[in-house]
Amino acid sequence: MSRGLLWLKWECPPYCINDTLNNLSARVRIVLLVLAAMLPILALTLHNGLRERSAAEEAEREKLSLVAELTAKRPEQLLLHARQLLQAIAANSDELLRDRSSCGDYFRRMALEAEGVFRSLGVILPDGSLHCNSALPDTVKVNVGDRPYFRLALESGQFVVGEFQVGRTSGRSGINFALPVLDAERRVRAVLFAGLNLEKFIEQGQSHHDYPRRTEEGLVTTIYDSGGLVLARYPASEKYMLGKEGPNPFLMEIIGRTRGGVFTAADVEGVRRLYAVEHVGLNPDGIRPIRVVVSKPVDVIWAAADRALLHTVAGIVIVTLLVLLAAWHASEVFVLRRVHALLEVAARIRSGDYSVRSSLGGGREELSRLGEALDLMAQGLQVRDEQLKAMLQQLNEQAITDQLTGLPNRRYLWDRLEAELMRTRRRNAPLSVILFDVDFFKQFNDRWGHEAGDIVLKNIAYAIRRVVRGSDIVARHGGEEFVIVLPEAGEDIARARAEELRREISALRLTFGGEDLGTITVSIGVVSSRNPGDTAEQLVRAADHAMYEAKQAGRDRVVFGSVTSA
Repeated sequence: MSRGLLWLKWECPPYCINDTLNNLSARVRIVLLVLAAMLPILALTLHNGLRERSAAEEAEREKLSLVAELTAKRPEQLLLHARQLLQAIAANSDELLRDRSSCGDYFRRMALEAEGVFRSLGVILPDGSLHCNSALPDTVKVNVGDRPYFRLALESGQFVVGEFQVGRTSGRSGINFALPVLDAERRVRAVLFAGLNLEKFIEQGQSHHDYPRRTEEGLVTTIYDSGGLVLARYPASEKYMLGKEGPNPFLMEIIGRTRGGVFTAADVEGVRRLYAVEHVGLNPDGIRPIRVVVSKPVDVIWAAADRALLHTVAGIVIVTLLVLLAAWHASEVFVLRRVHALLEVAARIRSGDYSVRSSLGGGREELSRLGEALDLMAQGLQVRDEQLKAMLQQLNEQAITDQLTGLPNRRYLWDRLEAELMRTRRRNAPLSVILFDVDFFKQFNDRWGHEAGDIVLKNIAYAIRRVVRGSDIVARHGGEEFVIVLPEAGEDIARARAEELRREISALRLTFGGEDLGTITVSIGVVSSRNPGDTAEQLVRAADHAMYEAKQAGRDRVVFGSVTSA
């Protein structure tokens, strides 16, 4: 969002925004209209771009899932091969257990035939001691009773896939496969094992990964053991060293929880990637011993869709700029020149020159029709000018009436009050003034709204008319204040009239929107005068003071005041 728009949004109040829009020229409005017409196209393009992103991601999910499944085939084949090999060796277990020397020779021949796939083959006795091994001389004594794979095979009596380990004597890394040899009573006589050569495994896996690595940017395949240690990674990385834990514990936690599938997560560098997981094998303890993880950066997956979207948006922006430029210049030629001519005619009419005429009439086009309308208006204004003056005189006469209540207004009050004072002075008669307003009217408006307040004021006006005499002067003094002038009425009459008025108003039962508005009360100030020197202002001020004394005394009451000298 531009800095100007931010200013309009955060610093400019609504009336300021309206003023800004109203001050825009017709040319700018036309350009904005053209721009608004282009916005749906841009929005549709962005929507389609997001759909293309989603489609690309969905296709990549299926592809990564297939790659993970195909990559898992090799570890599955190795597990099957190792199991079949150990089952075949188990058939010769009696002979191998009788002669340790021939046992070692046998496994060394088997290792050569395996072409380096297995770094070691051999037999482990139930106490964990190594009976024979293809990788060690027969004289070397080794005990592997603490190895987890051996203990699990010994306890379960089933085929077991071990975790990553480094040989204690060979120093070579690998994972072991173990198969117990059982006697007739299903007791373990020995445990056959085959140690997978991870270097050979990685080398062969790299050749399988070369083709997709060349054609799939950012594709990474990692194989973990059940403990989260890296068994292989394609392509190689210093952060994913053989036998080390994966550098992203959060990712390993997700992989450990899932039984397979595709999900999105961030790698150690904060790059969001799409991951496909496949588990290989199942040990007797219910744990999947090998996990294949294939991943690809999300931004690489979206790259083609983003490039297409960028090109499309750039094309739309260029076309929009060209259309806006054309609209900017065409508006002057086809619209604004005629508008300026009409504005000049309107300015002369506004100055009082009703003889001016435009030259745009006679056509069906909107501006021509507007010119014709201006001509007719100028003709009519000459006639209506005199009529308007007469109407203004009539309106001045109507200006003394309050539109809401129908009572005379403040202007009328002061004119009549001065006249009544002069009349009562000549007759030496008393004159009383009643001034009151509605109690808690502001809170009433806040609660019920001004429309309900107008209803109250109108009904109070009706109540006043029921109480006053025909000779009394009634006016709305302003807001919720009303004034009643009682010519030739002394204190007793004024007080009685004020009490009658208070009761009449409190007896009103008004509703708004189906709800009872409650009891309406007023505070009334009354003043009576026989002093020829009292002015209208002094009488109203004294009544006003008395009204405030009524409010301070608790409201809903009449207080009689006295006139003080100025």
